Amino acid sequence: MILTRKQQKRLKLLLMGTGIVFMIQIGFPHLAFAAHENQRARAEGEHMRYVARLLGLEVYEAHKDILLARAEKMRSVADDDRDMHLPMDNEPSVVDEVWLTVTAYSSEPRQTDDTPFTTAWQTPVRDGVVALNFLPKGTLVRFPALYGDKVFVVEDRMNARYTFRADIWMYTRTEAIDFGMKYTNMEILRAQLPRDYVLSYYEPAFPGMK
Repeated sequence: MILTRKQQKRLKLLLMGTGIVFMIQIGFPHLAFAAHENQRARAEGEHMRYVARLLGLEVYEAHKDILLARAEKMRSVADDDRDMHLPMDNEPSVVDEVWLTVTAYSSEPRQTDDTPFTTAWQTPVRDGVVALNFLPKGTLVRFPALYGDKVFVVEDRMNARYTFRADIWMYTRTEAIDFGMKYTNMEILRAQLPRDYVLSYYEPAFPGMK
C-alpha cells in the first residue's frame, strides 16, 4: 500500500505520540498508575484519587485551599466532645465563605438513585438538605443572598464530576427547575451536626419513604 505524503505525516505523528506515551509509562510508571486509578474512581462515581507529579504521587484532596483546617475550624463530632443541642441553641459562627454554582434537585430516581428519599448520609430528605462533595456530612452552611439566615445541612453527595458545586433539595421537580442554576456565596459555619442529631430532631419530608 502506497501512502500519500499527508498520510505519511499523520502516521509519523501517530507513531511519535505512541512512542512518547510508551516512554512516559516506562520512565514514570506512577503517572500511568494515577491515570488508571482516577479513571476507575470516576467510573465508580468517586473523586479522583491521586495527583501525579513527576517525582511521585500525592493523594488528592479536592480544593485543599478551601476545605479549612478541620481540626481547628470545624466542630469536633467525637462523642466525648459534643453538646448535641449546642449547634441549634447558639448562633454558629462563620469560618469561611466561598462562591460557587448552586443548582437544585428533587427526589426522582433519575436525579438521585434507587433510594431517592434517602440521602447519602442515610437520612431522610427534607427542606434544608444540601448535596455537595467538598465538605464533611453534617456541616452547616448558609446561602445568604438566596435564603438569608436559613441554615442547610450537608447530607447528600453529587456526581463526582461536580467537585465544587452545591445542590439544594426541593420537594418537586418543578421547584428544582424553576430554581435553575445560580452563582452565589455560601457561608460555611463552625457547627457540625452528628447524624444521630439529624435523625432525632428533623422531620422527614416524606415519612416512611426510602
